[in-house]
Amino acid sequence: MKATARQFVFMTTLILLAALATPPVRAGGLTQVFYPSQDDTQFTVDVPSDWTLTPQGEEGAEDYFEVEGPNGLELSFRVVPGADIDAAVKDHIAYLKENFTDITLGESKETRINGMDAIILPAKGKDEEGVARDFGAGWFQLGGGAVGELWYNVDVSDSAGTAAAVAVLNSLKMP
Repeated sequence: MKATARQFVFMTTLILLAALATPPVRAGGLTQVFYPSQDDTQFTVDVPSDWTLTPQGEEGAEDYFEVEGPNGLELSFRVVPGADIDAAVKDHIAYLKENFTDITLGESKETRINGMDAIILPAKGKDEEGVARDFGAGWFQLGGGAVGELWYNVDVSDSAGTAAAVAVLNSLKMP
């Protein structure tokens, strides 16, 4: 074997061994959230580790598991009471109209997220300070007829926040 070929084989082997010995790295670090709990998981989502998590039932998070990210990004999720997706969508729209102004609903879209049937509803509006916000909501079919809900609220100028919120939505998985 020529010296050049030996060097190539040696370097390739060295790189392969280094890759196998290196643990996987997650960009920025993620925390896997088990909803509603790890013992009774109906779904999981991966949330950036430096975001603030408030489990459902704690003060300020009576109805949803609440997540706060940078620049005022808010993300909430729950299992819909009564598994009524139509009622959940109507409740979401009513909440937006009650708490924000200039609400413009996008077109809802049926899709699949990691094997789960889902409906996605985008919207835009303004918060109490007049800041334009993007809203995204998703409802997804869980086992046993249950329906999960996840929605986010982010400043329209925060494209990184929107991308991060969409990544959380796309990380949804059933156990």
